[in-house]
Amino acid sequence: MYSVLILAGGQSRRMGRNKAFLEWKGRPLIADLIDRFRPISDDVILIAPDLKPFQGLHARLVPDPSPPVGPLGGLWSGLLGARHEWAFAMACDMPLVDPRVVEWMFEQRGEADAVVLLDDQGRPEPLHALYRVSCLNAIASALACGQRAMLAFYPAIRVRYLPPSMWRAVDPEGRSWRNINTPEDWKRLQEEIP
Repeated sequence: MYSVLILAGGQSRRMGRNKAFLEWKGRPLIADLIDRFRPISDDVILIAPDLKPFQGLHARLVPDPSPPVGPLGGLWSGLLGARHEWAFAMACDMPLVDPRVVEWMFEQRGEADAVVLLDDQGRPEPLHALYRVSCLNAIASALACGQRAMLAFYPAIRVRYLPPSMWRAVDPEGRSWRNINTPEDWKRLQEEIP
């Protein structure tokens, strides 16, 4: 069992409105994401700087650090509040995230501290990744040094990278971590997936 951390602290500047509340399948995207993971995790956590808009959702609400320090701070807050040794961290703008892919990733963890997919260009996907709670010290050290990049703490932990040659067996098109940044992205996705 693992916790699920949904980071919803972004400014959504390019979208022009809060991506968590885009309508998806007749309801807010964030509600769909939470409900998708509730059957496989008893600890779904939503992390945001302002939790008021998220009241009433079926998730534990955890505030971002104050002042906010980006997604790395959200990951730190989420891991700090997690009830399990492992947590899956994702952004709130991934409407096609597939719990079956996450379950497969969890099976690949071995002795690692993090399980991270590599995209087709070999770049890590840090917000569709599993982290052991033991990463907290490395994250805190990075934040204390003024580092805010999501990958800043990776050199201090054991990361198991999963290349396309592995993940294509469970997600041939890499849809699970596809994110939405602009109104054009959103329109395109809705046209592709009725």
